[in-house]
Amino acid sequence: MKSAAVLPIAALSVIAVGLVGCSTGGAGGGGDDSTLTISGWSGDETMEAIIAAFEKDNPGVNVEFTGLPWPNILTQINTELVSGTASDVVVVFPGNGNPITAQTLAKGDYLVDLSSQPWVSEFNDANKAVMGADGEILMVANNFTIIPATYNTQALEELGVSAPQTWSEVLDLCTAAKDKGKVAYALGGLAGGTFHYLPYALTATLVDGPNPDFATEQAAGDVTFSDSEWSTAFEQYTEMLDAGCFTTDTLGTSLEIAQEQVAKGDAVGIVTVSNHISDIEGYAPEGTTFETAAFPATDDPSETILPVGLGAGYGVNAKGNVELAKKFIDFYMSEEGLNIALDAGSIFPTVPVEGFEPIPALAGVAEQVQSDRTAAFPDQTWPNSNVNQVYMDQVQKLLGGQTSIADALAAMDSAYAE
Repeated sequence: MKSAAVLPIAALSVIAVGLVGCSTGGAGGGGDDSTLTISGWSGDETMEAIIAAFEKDNPGVNVEFTGLPWPNILTQINTELVSGTASDVVVVFPGNGNPITAQTLAKGDYLVDLSSQPWVSEFNDANKAVMGADGEILMVANNFTIIPATYNTQALEELGVSAPQTWSEVLDLCTAAKDKGKVAYALGGLAGGTFHYLPYALTATLVDGPNPDFATEQAAGDVTFSDSEWSTAFEQYTEMLDAGCFTTDTLGTSLEIAQEQVAKGDAVGIVTVSNHISDIEGYAPEGTTFETAAFPATDDPSETILPVGLGAGYGVNAKGNVELAKKFIDFYMSEEGLNIALDAGSIFPTVPVEGFEPIPALAGVAEQVQSDRTAAFPDQTWPNSNVNQVYMDQVQKLLGGQTSIADALAAMDSAYAE
């Protein structure tokens, strides 16, 4: 899978390398009764395999696939939905914040309500909240992206400690690592790095844990970043910075350097998206193993919430070949479709699949991923893409001592209100 660190989190888990045998031109409108049109990602070999199996199971059905590159896919699918020329099945992102998210497209009634489809009941309320709007389910994704803390097991053993289960243990790890000439957590502060993930891990427990309706209340104007536990999350983030928990010269550290630090044991752990684990393993000396745990923000382990976000998925064009498109979506989410995706890629399936075994490094969070002790990524509910850009800018300024927590949150509130 291609590294896509500069993309929004929701885009990370759906991009593969290498063009498949598909069209790359503009998408057409809905097909006839036996023709299904799909607009997806350029080079998505997983989708190619699913389409081939769907056609085999449905003799006489022809699927025409249009592969679209990032970021053109955002504007092209939106434009085609508005003009009535979109494919029957189109890429849709969960939540809000770009032109083809479920909640953006809900405003124009461009997508079919999928609430009655058989796979809907497999998703928890946190996931359903970003899969549509006003009680309707408008998209589905087959892959989760997770933000765990990933640890170099041999580095933990060298320190004689286990992966922290409480906030106090996080700070203890920082001290123990410094005593051995290491840092507790690698942190890439350059653009495209990992600096923005750790606050997501903290807010999952501090904000969404005690108030699962925070995003809804924020959209209604009842709460803000400034008057919420986001302030505590930023306080704890800067406390870690002051305690020397992170890579020296954080703002000069790239994603790749941060990954190498934890791969080689110079850093004990890293908080980043699960998609990065294979890259870290690739940098590591032979025999190095890794393990994961939800990153704690309090001293009560039962309060720890794991950030788990749906990847980009698919929705059905309301003006397309609806019945055949829904049949394809059901196949995409079927046991057969999910197993094809598991064989073709390294997805963490969004619904249970019999016999599925996560990669060994994710064993520490695998059970929690499928539980209710998860929270969606906050950027999936932000109303515009500028909130995310402002958030990233402000976190970097916090790391550089160029702003205060109050000013950072105020800037995020202003972006949210645009």
